[in-house]
Amino acid sequence: MRLILFLIIALLVVLALTNPNEAEFRAHMQQKHGIAGTLSLKVASIFSAGTSSGLHRENYYLFSRYYVGGDGILPRSDMAWGIAGKFFDIEETDETKSR
Repeated sequence: MRLILFLIIALLVVLALTNPNEAEFRAHMQQKHGIAGTLSLKVASIFSAGTSSGLHRENYYLFSRYYVGGDGILPRSDMAWGIAGKFFDIEETDETKSR
């Protein structure tokens, strides 16, 4: 029983330590989408309100959700989930886009 508890705690610590930040997500966008990914983040920062960088991160300690918009004239658009140093893109369905 102690071994299982130790493994669960170790897994949670590893997930918390490998939770990616915004800079890592920007690098992921540049690597995956090239110049288009970089330019899309730049455009989002131009149209965001205030001093925002356009890209937002909701940190849940073990994983994060990245999105653009929602604070200016751009509507919020979820981009990806980040967990254990990896990113999983969010594919929005047509129903979500039509709202």
